[in-house]
Amino acid sequence: MEIENLYGKFRSDLLAYCTAMTKSRSSAEDLVQETYLRAFTHWGDMEDLSTNQCRAWLYKTARNLFIDQVRKQSRETPSDEEQLALASFEEDLSEAAVAQLIGRLPDKEKSIFYLRYFEGYNSKELGELFALPSATIRSRLVSAKRRLREWIEE
Repeated sequence: MEIENLYGKFRSDLLAYCTAMTKSRSSAEDLVQETYLRAFTHWGDMEDLSTNQCRAWLYKTARNLFIDQVRKQSRETPSDEEQLALASFEEDLSEAAVAQLIGRLPDKEKSIFYLRYFEGYNSKELGELFALPSATIRSRLVSAKRRLREWIEE
């Protein structure tokens, strides 16, 4: 079976499956696109599979990609309490005051905090930049936020 035939045969059912998982049509479309991209890059392994085996591979890959996304979001999304603290932090302080507070952070936390919250890097990307495990990055971010909260409350 060719990739085009695989796409035509299973796309709509796979999209329905992904929509049920994600509860969002646009997220489901992204997931289907990523699934077929994976199929394309692994086509050499899939060529000899039967139609039913290809279908199973697509569904399993879509499910695994979805699980990976959920795990990543759970690690990257701050808790409601953290979001409220950051929102009040941003609302109550001028840009100069924020810069001054961040400047008080230890060097190992300062750059990580700035890149995470002002430049949008995630902990995995920061780990690669600083050659540190993602867990260490998250730990340093927690420490920086704790310090900033304490200084704001002073």
